[in-house]
Order: sequence, then structure tokens, then C-alpha cells
Amino acid sequence: MFDINQHRHNYFYNLETVIDGIIPDALCDTLRERANAIIQANKVDLVRHESLGTDAVSDLGGAYNHHIFKGSDIRQHFPELNAVYHSLVPLISLITHTDTVVSPYPASDINIKAYPPGGGTLGLHYDTNGITVLLFLTTNHEAPLRMQVERSHPSKKQPWVEHRKIFAKKGSLLVMQGRKSLHDSEPTVTEQKLSVVYNYYERHDTYRHEDFDNFVYYGIKPKTLEPEQTA
Repeated sequence: MFDINQHRHNYFYNLETVIDGIIPDALCDTLRERANAIIQANKVDLVRHESLGTDAVSDLGGAYNHHIFKGSDIRQHFPELNAVYHSLVPLISLITHTDTVVSPYPASDINIKAYPPGGGTLGLHYDTNGITVLLFLTTNHEAPLRMQVERSHPSKKQPWVEHRKIFAKKGSLLVMQGRKSLHDSEPTVTEQKLSVVYNYYERHDTYRHEDFDNFVYYGIKPKTLEPEQTA
């Protein structure tokens, strides 16, 4: 049984919640086969860069190694995923208690990150968009999403960081607060991992740093934040 209150609790307390069975396994397999055929035909970009992140894009400069299907690729080759993206808006709004809207940025509204075996990864970072949703097309026993959740309690002398690992499960949906939690993808070893990235925003807040897409997609080093001016 779907328990909306449990998902809300997970989202606000753990900064993430996972909903199983959003799309059937057979559709996941079909989409994966289609993605791999496109990769083999060299029709999408390979993202491969390291040590380029800056505070401006909230990235700690880790390694990036995956094939990327940008928004235009999704609309051309995966119309099913575009339909799912728009149909999920009411559910995401219910879980997050926000006036959820789809992204106004056509390159990054929907992506697929295809992590190859033997080192496919994503560096440690915060997201710029307010609500990050991942739809997993593969089940993986390695290369989890790793989250750092900041904790505090009056019974403890110091705040601490809780480290969480989320393993991909075919057809499941991860809804997370990527702006509030440092996260990355642990490198693959023997498996391929495919994640659909759905970027959502709140109607009043559609911020995305101007350098972010050039950094993540093309390995162009972003500017650093300028120090605040004082009067």
C-alpha cells in the first residue's frame, strides 16, 4: 500500500524517499536496450572530466565518467520518459508539499546518465534545482548513490553527518533534496547503471547557475564565487 505520510517523513527527515514500481521491468529493459544502441552508435556525449568543480556550482571537484542523454536526446529517442516526467508532477507535489513545476531549462529537464562498467561515476556535489528525482532503469548491487545528511540533537555535543547509500532498483523512483545533501555516485565495477534524472523546481524558485550545464556536460571549468562586498 502506498503510504504518502511515510514518503513525506522520509523526504523531510532523511532528505530522500524511494517509491518502487513506478514503471514495469519490461519497459526498463526496453529503454536500456534503446539507450545502449544509441551509445554504441556514438550519438550521445561521453562526460569525462575531473577536478573541475568549484563553489560556484557547489561541486567538490570529483570525477565524472558517464554517457549523457540531454533533454533533446530524450525527446527524440525516449518519448515515454517525457510523458512520465510530466505525469509525475502531482505526485512530486504531494510528497514535497511544494507547488512543483517542470524545468524551464530544456537541456537539463530530463537526462539519462549511463554509467559504464569499470569506473562510471559522478562527483560529490549539491544540486542546483530544488527537487531531484531519479528513475532507475537498472538494478545494481554496486555503485550506490551516496548521500551525506547533516544531523544534530541536543543530546549530542556536536553535529554529525549520517552517510546513506541507495542502491538502484529497476523501475523505482528516488525523490531527494539534492540542494541540502552532498551526494555522488560510487564508481561502478562490473555493472552498468542507468539513471533517468528528472529535475523539478518550485514555481517561485527556478534557479540554475549559468555555468552548471557547461561544467557537467562539457567539462568547462566554472567561475568561482566572488567574495561578498562589504560597505
